[in-house]
Amino acid sequence: MNIKNLAIALALGCATMASAAADKVVGYFPYWSQYSQFAPADIRYNLVTNIHYASLAPSSDGSLAFTDESDAPNYAELAKLAGENNVKLIVSIGGMEMEGALQEIGASEDLRATFAQNVASWLSENGAKGVELDWQNFTSENAEAFSALVDALKDALGSSYEMVATVYPLSSADAYDASVLNKFDYLTVFVPDQMTEEESSLKPNQSVTVFEEALNAMSSKGVDKDKLVPVVSMYGRSFTGAKGLGTSQNGVGSGNEGFIAYKDLMKLFEKPDYKVSFDEGSKSEVAVGEIESIVFMGIPSVKALSEEVKSEGMGGVAIYDLSQDHNEPLVSLLVTIGLQIRPELDYKPAKKK
Repeated sequence: MNIKNLAIALALGCATMASAAADKVVGYFPYWSQYSQFAPADIRYNLVTNIHYASLAPSSDGSLAFTDESDAPNYAELAKLAGENNVKLIVSIGGMEMEGALQEIGASEDLRATFAQNVASWLSENGAKGVELDWQNFTSENAEAFSALVDALKDALGSSYEMVATVYPLSSADAYDASVLNKFDYLTVFVPDQMTEEESSLKPNQSVTVFEEALNAMSSKGVDKDKLVPVVSMYGRSFTGAKGLGTSQNGVGSGNEGFIAYKDLMKLFEKPDYKVSFDEGSKSEVAVGEIESIVFMGIPSVKALSEEVKSEGMGGVAIYDLSQDHNEPLVSLLVTIGLQIRPELDYKPAKKK
């Protein structure tokens, strides 16, 4: 099926009008966006309620710094435009390989106090509305330090700023304490890549069924559903030799080491070189070409996930990241999400002059 016809049929269908609490459409703006020529001015602020800037790096002395200092001017512009467009700017702290510093900070009463005050000062001085704590590779050994760190941040930030945490249910569900997570305003739920070179046969990379597993792992522990915000990866994974789901693969295919941004996928699928289909079992997409197959989440699966988030009263849906979405409303995943989460907005494409 032609991908644009599929998009038109699904994206402009009637939005689900459930009486649910979902109201957040979150977009990530990582510091490396500067290297892909995507600037704060390129963000469609009308399509998001919250933007998460990734990221600040914590040091074991409780201080904070930009992960990439060269991105400081970009951040300043982002803060300015987010404020002018009434979009909440949340600053992410932590991330890849930073869990050691967070553990040291969380284990020390003095460092916790220093860190929490530094966070409060940074937010106040730099126009942010809240903080996201991204503690990766979380284990039960981290639980006590995490809980103490959360309390220190709550004391320092009070009700002036929002507090968000990133959670990784598929690897760390048993380590989380629901009573601690429920102290946050909302939780961004990350699902890592499910399809890698190590897999002998092709399977979905992300899918609605995998998100259901992750979200259920949190809610079954007693985490409030209305705090859960699943994060959709805005790229496909390509693998040579595969002829569809369940077939063998010979390694990564086209793109940047097998990664292809969603916007580039849509351009790729304008040609008749790939057969794109929606897998009902997993609720995900697969594109089969002559030499490779690509697994990704597109309009049908993102629409299904957004419908479920809305009907179950979860917090909203996020995308990672804003630079990889397509600008055309008919194939934009931000628009697809918005039609379900915020159907009152006008998503029709602007008329050409």
